[in-house]
Amino acid sequence: MRQIHLRTFICLIFCFSSCLAFSQHKIIGTVVDSTNGDGLQGARISLLNAKDSVFKQAVAQVGGHFVLDRLPNAAYTLVLTYIGYKQSRQSVKIEDEDLNLKLSLSTAFTMLDAVSITVAPPPVIVKGDTTEFSAAAYKTEAYADADALVAQIPGVEIDAEGKIKAQGEDVQKIIVDGKEFFSSDPAVALKTLPADVIDKIQLIDEKSEQSKLTGFDDGNRRKIINIVTKPDRRHGYFGRMAGAIGNEDRYNTGGFLNAFDGDRRISGNILSNNINQGSFSSNELVGASSRGGRGGDGGSGGGIGPNHRMAINYNNTWWKEVEFNADYHFNNADKELIRTANREVLMTDEANQFNLSSQQTNRNNQGHAASVRVVFKRDSTQRLTVNPRINFSSGKTTNTNDTRTLDALQELINTSNRENRGNNDAFTIGGSIDYGLRLNNKGRSVSVHLENNYNRNTNEAFALSYNMFYEGGAMNRSDTVNNRNDSRSTSTLWNTRLTYTEPFGAHARFMGNVSHRTNNSYSDRRMYDFLLETGQYSELNRELSNEFRNDYKFYGAGLNYQYSSESFLFDLGIDYQQAKMANDRIFPEVTNASHQFINYLPNANLMYRFSRDRRIRFNYNTSTNPPNVLQLQDVINNQNPLNITGGNPNLKQEFRHTFSLNYNSVNRASGANFSVGMNGELTNNRIVNSTIIAAVDTFILDNVLLGKGAQFTRPVNVNGYYSLRANTSFGIPIEALKINLNANTTLHHNRDVGILNELVTHTNTFGINQRIGINSNISRKIIFSLSYSGNYNMVRNSSNSDLSNNSYNQQIRNDITYIFWKGLRVASSLNYRYNTGLAAGYDQSFLLWNASIGKKLFKKEEAEITLTAFDLLNSNTQITRNITERYIEDSQSNILQRYFLLSFTYNLRQFGGRGMRQMR
Repeated sequence: MRQIHLRTFICLIFCFSSCLAFSQHKIIGTVVDSTNGDGLQGARISLLNAKDSVFKQAVAQVGGHFVLDRLPNAAYTLVLTYIGYKQSRQSVKIEDEDLNLKLSLSTAFTMLDAVSITVAPPPVIVKGDTTEFSAAAYKTEAYADADALVAQIPGVEIDAEGKIKAQGEDVQKIIVDGKEFFSSDPAVALKTLPADVIDKIQLIDEKSEQSKLTGFDDGNRRKIINIVTKPDRRHGYFGRMAGAIGNEDRYNTGGFLNAFDGDRRISGNILSNNINQGSFSSNELVGASSRGGRGGDGGSGGGIGPNHRMAINYNNTWWKEVEFNADYHFNNADKELIRTANREVLMTDEANQFNLSSQQTNRNNQGHAASVRVVFKRDSTQRLTVNPRINFSSGKTTNTNDTRTLDALQELINTSNRENRGNNDAFTIGGSIDYGLRLNNKGRSVSVHLENNYNRNTNEAFALSYNMFYEGGAMNRSDTVNNRNDSRSTSTLWNTRLTYTEPFGAHARFMGNVSHRTNNSYSDRRMYDFLLETGQYSELNRELSNEFRNDYKFYGAGLNYQYSSESFLFDLGIDYQQAKMANDRIFPEVTNASHQFINYLPNANLMYRFSRDRRIRFNYNTSTNPPNVLQLQDVINNQNPLNITGGNPNLKQEFRHTFSLNYNSVNRASGANFSVGMNGELTNNRIVNSTIIAAVDTFILDNVLLGKGAQFTRPVNVNGYYSLRANTSFGIPIEALKINLNANTTLHHNRDVGILNELVTHTNTFGINQRIGINSNISRKIIFSLSYSGNYNMVRNSSNSDLSNNSYNQQIRNDITYIFWKGLRVASSLNYRYNTGLAAGYDQSFLLWNASIGKKLFKKEEAEITLTAFDLLNSNTQITRNITERYIEDSQSNILQRYFLLSFTYNLRQFGGRGMRQMR
């Protein structure tokens, strides 16, 4: 009976939607200039009823296009208005069909004698899912990078690593003039474009490819930034080159160059230095005006060493139908890391242990990455996208480590002196093909997605360690590990998906999909012990060697019902999944195991627009995540005798529930924006580490001994993990003070689950983060910013009710640049950091001060010579805290301290061609 009622209810909903669809119609039109036929974006369309009152309104979008929907049969008056044009009125009648209209407006002007009127562009315009800011409303120093301008947009934040947030959301991609531009790294795009070529900055909630094809909004969005360049800057050359030398053989050199010729665009970015600027996102080329550069303070993670990077991007459009984009990235880094750490291991019913370590790591990494994206558009009904990718990386690592483990009374449990060396190569090739076809009826479409990826990893690792174990403070025994581990793994992924959509009236549709995925993984690990007799790693250790194959096959089908209108979107669906996982061990003994999983995955989307400026959106999704081959491979790795690891062939796939609720509003008059949101995750069968800490010497295998105080870790499935996060973001320009204010508050709660000595434990982490910052908009001669961020964290562990750990850190930063008499440029950056609640010796506060003085050269001031001092107070420190379900660790790493650089910078600007004027 309950099922009958449910089916009846669903049918009533569909019938109601169908009745609405068939009794109402719409007007689809275009507003153009009567003289040249150009679309008039921003024209206002008002539909009046018989009583001459406004029944419905719309604003023309790109190309002058507009839609007035949900119109019952009746006679109306259509009124068109646009600034600078004569008002137009005409009668229209809806009679059981949609209307398609092309409307024109003629200009209205009065000739004035010798009068010139300049109107400043509005600071912000809201167009559907796009919030557009005029670059002319913000001031930057001459020859500044794009990030100096973007950082002034209300609601946009760029951290010291180049990560971009807009209206409280992470920016996934940056495009230029609507086209791909260094799509693999948004921060590279901001470092390759100068601010003075930018006309507009658009924050876009980009729809999915499926939505673009069908015309129905499925609620799947991602935040992107579109940089619109000035028309007279789309033909020419522009860029920057810089070089610097300093004391202690420090150097920093690099630059970028763009060659634009309409649709054909070539861009390059290169850097080489030994001051720890390891990426374009953190690179502030000496002498350049750029926002938020770290100035060689070490970057995250610490360590010191040279970095060499290059990126190239090529864009073009052929035959007006084919868009071509290609990227290539190269990097080479050689870093020495010296690190000390204090780890408190959270025990269950026993006193906690303390692990003190000091290590030195030398690591050399080299990588190549290339991708191509080709989009073929055959009118508006067909779209083919081909996106091949290839990556190759290699690395060499040498690590020495001294570790001591102590009990709560600070008595020794064990010590270890280790040296590890390794060589690693990784290769990935793959890509995707997407084809979409819109059929006769609007909303009826077919789309196909095909994806393939092949990965190969090889690794050779050597381990030599001397380990001592203590009883009552006195040494009980010692052992030595000396072996070589050769491993090779491959995986091949095929993923296909077919989607069909069928309209159900003017605003509703059904969407069905079928999918298939296979992932074949293989791993071969061979352990060889060192033989003193031969002086070689020649004895195969069968117990610590393993050859393993995993085959994962996935079949799925789903059905969604979607209702979409101008102000409301509703999407409800469910997917069926059947997955089969086969695990085959080939060596040292042949074993076979298989698992089958059947899941039903519901999903829901809800979006409501209160107006063009305010909206609320809710999203709920479920998904599965299978274990990888390394987690499944049943082999012991004892290269670190104090932390031995193993795999688990009986792992199940994870089942995740995620939700998000977000509200956004924008004030078109001032540019102020406000967003508030909450998101969460609940995971069943979460893959976590199960750890055994040996109270006494214990054999894991016949010849593998887990010493007292050492750990054996393997992955298992558990339930009970969840995370919650709430965030508010607010940005507003304050015209009276000529500044932009951004504020961001985040509350978070994580409940991690772990297993220690076969007892399930829970670690609850509560935290609050507050950030507030201002950026100046005073003039091109005075650039000013001030920011504060504070983080407060509380950790509670269920296995020890007396354990309570609170920590707090804060950062205050001030950057100011002043340009005065004949191009003299003085800059200062103050960064105060304060930590408390960390382990003994790690609660530190320090003030980092970078300063420079420079002189602009030549008639257009396109060059500059600068003397820069980094860390004038010689106080720079790198301290981090890491919290897991098993331990709390505080660490400190080596980092660059006081040094000086003398630099020369030259900015290139050469525009023209096709009637464009030379830049003056």
